[in-house]
Amino acid sequence: MSDITLFKTFAKGSNKAKTKGSNCVIYTRVSTKEQADNNLSLDTQKKACEMFAKKGSLEIMGYFGGTFESAKTDERKQFNNMLSFLKKSREKISHIIVYSVDRFSRSGANAIYIAEQLKKQGIIVCSVTQPTDASTASGSLQQNIQFIFSEYENQQRREKCMAGVKEMLLRGEWPTAPPIGYDIVKSNGKRSIVLNKYGKLLKKAFHWKVKEKVSSEEIIRRLAAQGLKITNQRISAIVVREKK
Repeated sequence: MSDITLFKTFAKGSNKAKTKGSNCVIYTRVSTKEQADNNLSLDTQKKACEMFAKKGSLEIMGYFGGTFESAKTDERKQFNNMLSFLKKSREKISHIIVYSVDRFSRSGANAIYIAEQLKKQGIIVCSVTQPTDASTASGSLQQNIQFIFSEYENQQRREKCMAGVKEMLLRGEWPTAPPIGYDIVKSNGKRSIVLNKYGKLLKKAFHWKVKEKVSSEEIIRRLAAQGLKITNQRISAIVVREKK
């Protein structure tokens, strides 16, 4: 369910905001799997949000996020799980605590819309590192500006990234992580892609498929026996698909 559809159910009835309570939820997020695996950023966010809740005498009713999700759109599993919890919870939730507004969303106008719909239900978004009272007109304006700047910074970062990718392609360099079976090696300031031991095994897989007509399951078994574990989906994407 998208956030827009979800908030249509929120918006039924009076638009008057309800009285604020003292219950909150915490939402943490990082942008990449590598950051999530490292967990330092997530742990820092969580601790800072918990301290913020303690100082504000807010009772934490739930934790959401805790993983990597893109903030470019709001079609996020953990994000929508939080919105569903806010809608269904019997306890009155009054605050969503995030480390910074860009952890909540970088979608600009859509983030403003979501925050506004939440506020109509008496729920405000609180940023630990960008404290504003979003329940007031001036605080809401300041938070909206922060949402817009988060989207702007995200667009700038994407433009710089794409410019770098374009330059690498013009130099004839592979711009992303190498495919399975290859490593990127740097020598004298130059990057090159070289075949590694797994690539040599995959070369055998092509030979088995073409010369011996073996099934993907048999290829997977042979590769595993030589130290390369690979899924059926992955091997089917690499070698020629079997005709049904």
